Amino acid sequence: MIDPKTLTDADKGRKVIYQEPGDFEGAKREEGELSSWNDFYVFVRFKGPNGESCLPEDVTFALHRA
Repeated sequence: MIDPKTLTDADKGRKVIYQEPGDFEGAKREEGELSSWNDFYVFVRFKGPNGESCLPEDVTFALHRA
């Protein structure tokens, strides 16, 4: 989980992993880049130029940086 309250501008651009909620075979797992956040969502850029909203509990930082 990423806590939006602890994020700073230095976190923009960091690699993150989105894990679809639920414990089932075929659950979506995708790497992206943190683009922004608000009190409720973190926004992750996966393939396009814009960030997609994700629940903070579904996103973690990747072990490597861009």
